[in-house]
Amino acid sequence: MAQRGLYQPKIADEHIRQLYQWAKRLEVPMTHLLNTLLAHALARLEQGVEQVSEPPTRAYRWRKTRPEENR
Repeated sequence: MAQRGLYQPKIADEHIRQLYQWAKRLEVPMTHLLNTLLAHALARLEQGVEQVSEPPTRAYRWRKTRPEENR
């Protein structure tokens, strides 16, 4: 149960869709998948591996490009 006054950021709809699809593929609950992803990401941040102020490189984007973006 959520605590009163606890900050709960909104997750972007495009991420929710992707998380749902991955959770279905992996046959795990979305909360389990999301908690696992966050645990790994937070561990990497603690190690200083990622620069969160910089946008992700195109190589790491999950979204497929639309045909008009390939021009």
